[in-house]
Amino acid sequence: MDEAAEAARVALDRGVVAMDGGRYQEALVHFEQAAALTPSARAFNNSGIALLALERREDAARAFEQALSLDPRYALASYNLARIHSTSDPELAFTHLQASVQADASNADAWLLLGDLLRRRKDYAGAMRAINLAIERAPQRATAWTARASLLAEMDEEDRARGEFNAAWSRFPGDVRAGLGACLTLPHVYSSHAHLEESRASYAAGLERLHEGAGRFIIADAQSALIESRWTNFYLAYQGRDDRALQRRYGQFQRRILERAAPGFFEPRPRAPRERLRVGFLGHYFYNCVVGRYFASWITRLDASRFEKFVYYTNAWVADDTRAIASAAATFRHVAGRPLAAIARQVIADEIDVLVYPEVGMHPDICAFAAMRLAPVQCMAWGHPTTSGSTQMDWYLSCEAMEPKGAEDHYSERLALLPGLGTHYDLPVVRGDPSRDEFGLPHDRTLYLAPQSLFKMHPDNDALIARILAQDPRGIVVMFESQHERSTRAFRARLNEALAAAGVRADRVRMLKPDLQHAAYLRLNAVCDVMLDSMHWSGGNTSIDAIAAGLPIVTLPGSLMRGRQSAAMLEAMGLSELVVADTETYVTNAIELGRDRERRTEVSRRITGGRDAIFGRDEPVRALEAFLDREARES
Repeated sequence: MDEAAEAARVALDRGVVAMDGGRYQEALVHFEQAAALTPSARAFNNSGIALLALERREDAARAFEQALSLDPRYALASYNLARIHSTSDPELAFTHLQASVQADASNADAWLLLGDLLRRRKDYAGAMRAINLAIERAPQRATAWTARASLLAEMDEEDRARGEFNAAWSRFPGDVRAGLGACLTLPHVYSSHAHLEESRASYAAGLERLHEGAGRFIIADAQSALIESRWTNFYLAYQGRDDRALQRRYGQFQRRILERAAPGFFEPRPRAPRERLRVGFLGHYFYNCVVGRYFASWITRLDASRFEKFVYYTNAWVADDTRAIASAAATFRHVAGRPLAAIARQVIADEIDVLVYPEVGMHPDICAFAAMRLAPVQCMAWGHPTTSGSTQMDWYLSCEAMEPKGAEDHYSERLALLPGLGTHYDLPVVRGDPSRDEFGLPHDRTLYLAPQSLFKMHPDNDALIARILAQDPRGIVVMFESQHERSTRAFRARLNEALAAAGVRADRVRMLKPDLQHAAYLRLNAVCDVMLDSMHWSGGNTSIDAIAAGLPIVTLPGSLMRGRQSAAMLEAMGLSELVVADTETYVTNAIELGRDRERRTEVSRRITGGRDAIFGRDEPVRALEAFLDREARES
């Protein structure tokens, strides 16, 4: 070995030692020295790894590309490029991963990342094959076992998922992810009321199992703690019950795990004196979706002369709403793909006065952030309308008209109420020429639209649908399939029992594909006759779209805010007769609207004439400004 090659080898070894010690800048110096002495794929690949640790992603990508220019079959460089692009450019990441596993099929991490990309493509069979190969390559890795269980849970294979999580927890008793899955996995769709009750009882018992075993969980550092504790109790809220006690118990467990590994993320945050209040918005759904449509105005219409707006966006997808939000923010941080601990440190470094989470409960990253103290005042909104249970969340922002009496008892946070819809919501516009032919629906039938996702359809809804169809022989109920075949099968089996008991044929429920674009969905509303609001979890955005299309809604408000959204909208427009008190009146109202074209036309006319009561209102944003100003200054 010549002198330069020996010096390069020594520099590489020193760099590895520095990396292992967390001295990333020092490691980078050694790796770059090695590459300068004797350019090699390994030296450039290691430089890229150090640059990634220093959060210099573009420089890291160039280093990995340089490694591949020297050795196109250097599998680790291909894998590392895939890591960088997996969030921003999944197709490019997929290409790099294919090259990586073809060059070296032994890298379990490459197979795991490939499995995740295939999962995002909805290629569940391919994802399962990739994950199984990862387990074969690295059976000692808990991540591979929990990835397989998580994939089964996403596919609504709840029994198999729990079995896999339990097996992983037995094999790796210190793994938080395995414990969470074993104890808290819930089905997407319940086969019966009894199944729902059994699942809730199992969840409650699982929470206690987690608390009992909390001491044995092993977490190395803050980033590991955030990754392993990424979890969302998303499906719990669809059981139709008050979840405050369970969510509080979960929040206590979450804090036990995170605070042990990352105590710096739980320190009090004093407010820095400045002229304008600094308000942060942290979310994963700032694009053209329910959350983006609801809460964009909190950013775009907040008075910039009084509030300095910071936005932290954790999703790679950028849409029109994203760009509008970014242009309205003083600082827009697109943090997709960054380490969670680095994102948390960035929020702290920005010295936010009030931090707002529009949608705690929908994405596991956001749930992890919401468990920590990143700002002096922390608030959440109803993007997923249930309490967070977090010990660090101060306020729950909600709509006054949607909350029942005594609503403060439903939240672990303090409750702050905003007028109207709680946001400035622009009226959606139905475009094109609405026709039933577009959706393959009959012209000579009454169409009852029940548009909610199947996981929102509590078993209590089944009998209502069956009774309406039994009493209106010309009626057809229009619904949507789930993204997951098993969920659709489970729901159809349950609903078909109720239909059979009422003497109704199963084919009188038409299920459309779930990938309808928003413009087409609005046209569907325009060609239907009545919207059947779902019990316990009423329409939010779906009711807004129905109102935009002039579609009459029948709703039976529940005991929690998430079951009262449609009722508040209808009452604000002076249509309280569509808000019923019991299931008998629900069925009667729906059928009368369905059969009586004149009444339906009159109701539709009143809907279109009364929409100004809820759309395009700035009062909610002004009320939000007053709340932010008061709470920040009082803190």
